[in-house]
Amino acid sequence: MTETAKHSLDSASAESPTRPSKISKTQDFRDHDDDDELLESGVVTKPMSPNPRLQRYLVAIEYIGTRFSGSQKQLNCRTVVGVLEEAFHKFIGQPVSVSLSSRTDAGVHALSNVCHVDVERISKRKPDEVLPPHEPVVVRRAVNHFLQKNEGDIMVIDVQCVPADFHARFKAQERTKHAKFLLDIMISVPSGRLVVSEDLGFGIRRRHRCFVVTARARSFLYHQVRLLVGVLKSVGTGDLTISDVERVLNAKSVMAASPMAPACGLYLGHVNYDLP
Repeated sequence: MTETAKHSLDSASAESPTRPSKISKTQDFRDHDDDDELLESGVVTKPMSPNPRLQRYLVAIEYIGTRFSGSQKQLNCRTVVGVLEEAFHKFIGQPVSVSLSSRTDAGVHALSNVCHVDVERISKRKPDEVLPPHEPVVVRRAVNHFLQKNEGDIMVIDVQCVPADFHARFKAQERTKHAKFLLDIMISVPSGRLVVSEDLGFGIRRRHRCFVVTARARSFLYHQVRLLVGVLKSVGTGDLTISDVERVLNAKSVMAASPMAPACGLYLGHVNYDLP
């Protein structure tokens, strides 16, 4: 993936500056020196959980999906959630559960996917001592330190503290996906209009030799964007006509919409929330 982007959790930008595919190495934060400095300076985050040791964080991540077998944990497979949970475990010394806002298939990339995770801070020297939660900047740097040691194709780009009942999936207000593909001819505008519905924002633009399809919705059906892009590309190549597209829509069956666009051209752009 040659284009990735740094998006904050509430970013609405669809453009993505170029970023290196490898993550720069960070220092080791296992001794939590940054937390001590923040405590001394008085800049601390108040716990947002009944358990004063436990803090829920909203974490934005970007990743190159090429070497991931999808986002969800699978036995004996390298996945986004599996790698994240391993990095958090190494950071805090205990297992965590990562909940993603959006699932992605094997090979699909993310400019900004979002998850939530509960982290309990326990002192190694005084286990009974109640310590304030880690600052978000410490979480980001520490987790990235361990992610950098694991292929370097995933990175935490933003961390925020949220209430204990905040859910990354169910609190999402809008998701944006981009699909890129090469085509030598212009896709006819009417074919794009046919697939637009009231709950799906849909657009096509040309960038250099690529077409970029952007879809926005609160949620998507399984393989919805890849199926839409596959149909549009078939119209552009002349394999399907506008009448064929109408027939596919009226059939209301995913089997009628084949072929599906490949996963390698699909990007989860960003996930928007109503945050204070």
